[in-house]
Amino acid sequence: MRKQLVAQALCGIAILGLATLYVYRLTLVPWTSVFAGILAGFVIVAVTVVSLLLRKHPGRPGNPWWLPAGFLGGVGISVAIAPANTAYLQAAASLPEAVMSLFSSFPEETAKFLAVFALIAALVPIRRPIEAAVVGMAVGAGFTVAEVVNNSLIAASMDLQSDYFNGVGTMTALFVLGPFSHAVYTGLAAWGLGVFLCHTDQPLDWRLAHFAVWFLLATALHGTFNASRVIPGIAGLIAMVTVTVVEWMLLIWLYRRSRAIGRRDAAAQVSPGK
Repeated sequence: MRKQLVAQALCGIAILGLATLYVYRLTLVPWTSVFAGILAGFVIVAVTVVSLLLRKHPGRPGNPWWLPAGFLGGVGISVAIAPANTAYLQAAASLPEAVMSLFSSFPEETAKFLAVFALIAALVPIRRPIEAAVVGMAVGAGFTVAEVVNNSLIAASMDLQSDYFNGVGTMTALFVLGPFSHAVYTGLAAWGLGVFLCHTDQPLDWRLAHFAVWFLLATALHGTFNASRVIPGIAGLIAMVTVTVVEWMLLIWLYRRSRAIGRRDAAAQVSPGK
């Protein structure tokens, strides 16, 4: 019990520390009060949407702190991943841009997966694979919001003509072209983690195979999204539109499917004999 409390305290401190560091780094970028208000409005709307969609999700874990912990964990891990992304870009600089973008998803997906694993191990114990997936959605949603805010703020600060035009344009483009995309990727990878952790009645190689398949699927989807943005010409436009449509479809499918699985599992636990 004591070790568990220590682990929970350390995990909580890490989450709050990284989230605080993220906010501090935002203050280092020059911005105006107008755009600060716009960003605050975006964050409030995004947090409200995430809360409405996930707070009463039938596949949610039992710990009441899972949603804020997951969301802030996603925000915090966006800071921790920066050095790994920089190292990857330097190492892959000689590759064609599309190829470099295709494999650029590995550092981010690995970092978000580790965040989900840490949350499950220390703060949010799970009983069903779907609970891991829902935690992954929360982490991915926090990461998406942090990424949109960060990139929009940078775009606004570099706009010499307006205090907010480029920032709002970047915010809109990021959210329309990749709506909570990290919630999709991390949710899929976390489902594989949940299968690995919960199906202890299965052989180890079966569990490892399921985990690997779902993690690689999430990484491939993320990499395809990144690569579609750098393909030149009409082929790039077609790829971008196609991937955007697929992203929206996946987001809707993942949410609906996860709710169906959550309701099914809950019903099975209530009536195990039926």
